[in-house]
Amino acid sequence: MPKRLHCNISSVTYLNKDTRKIVLDLPKGEVLNFKAGQYLEIILPNNSCPFSIASSPHQKNTLELHIRPTPQSKDSHEIEEVLSHSKKICIEAPMGDCFLEDSPKESLLLIAASTGITQMKSIFEYLKHIGHVGDIFLYWGVLSDSDLYLDELCKRWESDNKNFKYIPVVSEPETSPNWNGRTGLVSDAVLQDFKNLRDLLIYVSGGPDMVYATREAFMPRGLIAKNMLSDMFSYSPR
Repeated sequence: MPKRLHCNISSVTYLNKDTRKIVLDLPKGEVLNFKAGQYLEIILPNNSCPFSIASSPHQKNTLELHIRPTPQSKDSHEIEEVLSHSKKICIEAPMGDCFLEDSPKESLLLIAASTGITQMKSIFEYLKHIGHVGDIFLYWGVLSDSDLYLDELCKRWESDNKNFKYIPVVSEPETSPNWNGRTGLVSDAVLQDFKNLRDLLIYVSGGPDMVYATREAFMPRGLIAKNMLSDMFSYSPR
């Protein structure tokens, strides 16, 4: 069951021009048993906002979040104020049924849009911790190459793990004149690389439109519906 905790804000550091890494210290004596891929909600005076947990469950005393402001969002403005001026933050966690507990037998396809990379970071670091040796493909779709704020980390994962493949995709290459990598929609990049998706376990993290469009695009390639997991299927059902 989720519980409310008042956590100290241990550190706030910028990962790029607008995305901040937030490290929270759990209250003394508290244990938060969450699963890789789950999220928490930051509690505001009149609302709450969900954020994926970027750290792995095996890291027991702290929680890592990646928070990027959303223009025109009152909730986002309130959260930025809290992060800038407060020493504590109230959270409710864990939440979400899109998670991973054990080493999967299938090859794993992780698809992230923007800061959705946080959920995939938690999943990959947990799998590495438990000794998973199967194939993992990480596709990260962003608007501009400047949004690839964990690019060096992902490249390091690929260098250190022979069964891990990292594919960043920029959807607006006109904003990235020095970009020489893949372009277009991240789901299209997957379809260019995989002729059959039947035997893959797929996790998708992004907005509702992106997630549902990805599922629709993948169905003709043999996707088994139960093998695609996303928080959007329960958070914003259609």
